[in-house]
Amino acid sequence: MSFASVALCPALEEVVNFPGFVGRFGLSLDDPILIFLNIAESLNPMRVMESDSLASVKLRFQSIKGFFVKKQKLFYDGRELARDYLHHELILDGENGENVIHLLIKNSSKVLAKPKNFSVEPVAVNREIELSALLKDLISSTIEGLEKGNAPIKSSDGSGGAYFMQDQSGHKYVSVFKPIDEEPMAVNNPHGQPLSLDGEGLKKGTQVGEGAFREVAAYLLDYPITGPRSSPHDQPGFAGVPPTTMVKCLHKDFNHPNGYSFSQENAKIGSLQMFVSNVGTCEDMGYGVFPVDQVHKISVLDIRLANADRHGGNILVSRDGNDGQIVLTPIDHGYCFPNKFEDCTFEWLYWPQAKEPYSSETLEYIKALDAEEDIELLRFHGWEIPPSCARVFRISTMLLKKGAAKGLTPFAIGSIMCRETLEKESVIEQIIYDAEAMWSPETTEEEFISTVSAIMDRCLDQCSLN
Repeated sequence: MSFASVALCPALEEVVNFPGFVGRFGLSLDDPILIFLNIAESLNPMRVMESDSLASVKLRFQSIKGFFVKKQKLFYDGRELARDYLHHELILDGENGENVIHLLIKNSSKVLAKPKNFSVEPVAVNREIELSALLKDLISSTIEGLEKGNAPIKSSDGSGGAYFMQDQSGHKYVSVFKPIDEEPMAVNNPHGQPLSLDGEGLKKGTQVGEGAFREVAAYLLDYPITGPRSSPHDQPGFAGVPPTTMVKCLHKDFNHPNGYSFSQENAKIGSLQMFVSNVGTCEDMGYGVFPVDQVHKISVLDIRLANADRHGGNILVSRDGNDGQIVLTPIDHGYCFPNKFEDCTFEWLYWPQAKEPYSSETLEYIKALDAEEDIELLRFHGWEIPPSCARVFRISTMLLKKGAAKGLTPFAIGSIMCRETLEKESVIEQIIYDAEAMWSPETTEEEFISTVSAIMDRCLDQCSLN
């Protein structure tokens, strides 16, 4: 008589609270249950979708090598199941000698795969949102690598905790996980940085513990050329931000200063981003070889999101196709969406490509951007962007659109946003101060933005004359 056992890795619902975010986290996927059927010490993964019928599940059992069962019965609480669909989470444990598999159905969704010592689960705040196939595959491939015993590898670069997740073979990376509690100046930062005393991050205008959310937001707002991601799809974004999503991970090799045990209290929330194969970063080669359109696409993203940390080390360089064309991929967006412009930094500002005019295609893309729609999209995905950050985002998007419409180059627009020196305020900061001087307690946010717009127009007219 041969025996079979099944363990699960289901989607997890959890109540989590973070500043500026909707409290409830959970995700409804088409295939939320991953069953591992253990037969003769061989692990056979099988996905069960919530919409699967009992007949289809039985048929799939029959197709598994070494576990052929001509007649099957699924039981719950001693009674044979006769329902048309599976709507609960599954733990199966039985034997095939008598052509019977016993099925236990539990209402609780907090079931971890056992006897595994890890978990990777998607996190979302809106159950109406479905992950794209690309993001589902990203999570699955990460799980498969861990299942094979390929542990996370901590990156030696950067000031926060970042872990390369390997594929099944252990020969290549598939994703990068960044826990929020290991960000720079966060409580479990692995590099011994001091805790932030006031909650502000390394860059002015950012908050510790929100970097992972900003990473996901940058991906969401990096629209394809066809427009916003209104529904799940796998089209690349205009700037090429790698696919990124929020997950909850549990593994002993993450930084656990207070010790580790396989329990949910040691699980970490963070961003999971697709790993992009590359030949290095922009720091590793001369900027003269970078195509103009590749530099321009990153400039659009950085100006729009008021990136406070764009340097050559967080732009990956890849070669695409048989001709080896250079492709630039922007990563590390934890310091986007600040609540002030003080630390905005764009290394591409000093490259000659930045002084070339935008192409007609890029201008059309910029023209279609809408800050209010973007803020609403982020809200739909769970981020109630703080008012001060929303104000900066509205102004930065306005500057990009107005400057591009007047024919200004990325260099000219970026120079308005970035400081020449640490002590000298940028032009955009001066514009905001001038608008604030006209502010009164009765001024609405819409009126304030309108005032900024009028002052900005005068400034841009002057830039166009020069």
